[in-house]
Amino acid sequence: KPRCCACWSNPNPDLCLPRMIRLSDHIAAAGGWLSLEAFMQLALHHPQKGYYSSSIENIGQRGDFSTTPTLSPILAKAIVAHWKEACSRCGRRLPLLEIGAGSGALAVKILEQLGFWNRLNTDYVIVESSPRLREFQHLLLGGRAKIYSTMEKALKHCGGKAFIFSNELVDAFPARVFEYTEQDWKEVGLVVKNGAVREELRAVRQQPLFSHMLEYGSQPGQRVEIHDSYARWFTSWLPLWNMGVMTVIDYGDEMERLYYRRPRGSLRGYKSHQVLTGEELYRNPGLTDLTCDVNFTDLRELSRNWLGDRVTFMTQRDYLLPHAENTPQDAFLTDEYGAGGHFHVLIQERQRLQPEGTQ
Repeated sequence: KPRCCACWSNPNPDLCLPRMIRLSDHIAAAGGWLSLEAFMQLALHHPQKGYYSSSIENIGQRGDFSTTPTLSPILAKAIVAHWKEACSRCGRRLPLLEIGAGSGALAVKILEQLGFWNRLNTDYVIVESSPRLREFQHLLLGGRAKIYSTMEKALKHCGGKAFIFSNELVDAFPARVFEYTEQDWKEVGLVVKNGAVREELRAVRQQPLFSHMLEYGSQPGQRVEIHDSYARWFTSWLPLWNMGVMTVIDYGDEMERLYYRRPRGSLRGYKSHQVLTGEELYRNPGLTDLTCDVNFTDLRELSRNWLGDRVTFMTQRDYLLPHAENTPQDAFLTDEYGAGGHFHVLIQERQRLQPEGTQ
């Protein structure tokens, strides 16, 4: 029997049809052209059939993807040390608020590093939009963490004061994709031609919320991704946060270095640790994780526009190295030519905290 194109382990294609997203229907509903941002939103966050809603199985070696917390406790050590320093400077114990906690592996390691008294007296709060991942987190953490679906609910619980952090969050937001032609920048979207989904460029009808890249020319064929959806999300809840630190850790770089290395952009998919690119991304929407590198030039500009000069930028190596031990895992995560240099850290302060050693 023919096997289902979306699930090769299932010999009956009809059984998988309810899980499939009919991309051609959504393209038609959008007027015949669907932006890649809208495609990513659909494929990742469709309420019933999106990857984060129904398809993600696990995190780690035998699951969908591995992250730093599954490899070593070094990130938990760095975050706890950073939290203690921030609490000392603001003169109060700040709740720990993790955005996008995945399987809960980082939360477990941070709670271990806090020690008994800090665990007893500190709120650990998680914001997780994926119902499936919230199930993982509830099973793993039980009553040790309070889990919310939105930042608004979490910040209300924290009274607007929190030490906020995320690891590999921004790359999961849908991104608009642009390509430079001989004349100017065009936006990349999807159409249906001869019964198949294909990419098609069109004139930019709505300018992105931010990106320095589009202010300049480039080589024809150059692609860039712009996380407008992250900017909309960030600015929607920011007025509810009135004190603390926000630390963003993700793979990517500043604009010039990021796209010098990636002339065709960085949009890609992962399924069972296999990398998918090109038309493979559009074949089974909802069954594949989609991501692209983070343009930290845009994130820094966004933060400065809203928070002034209270922004610090560094490599993951610089953030983690003071807490590294002599292990292969820590060497890998702090390697300046590997993960230590490819991942970056953006630290943002809400209200200026007092420098260390001052009252």
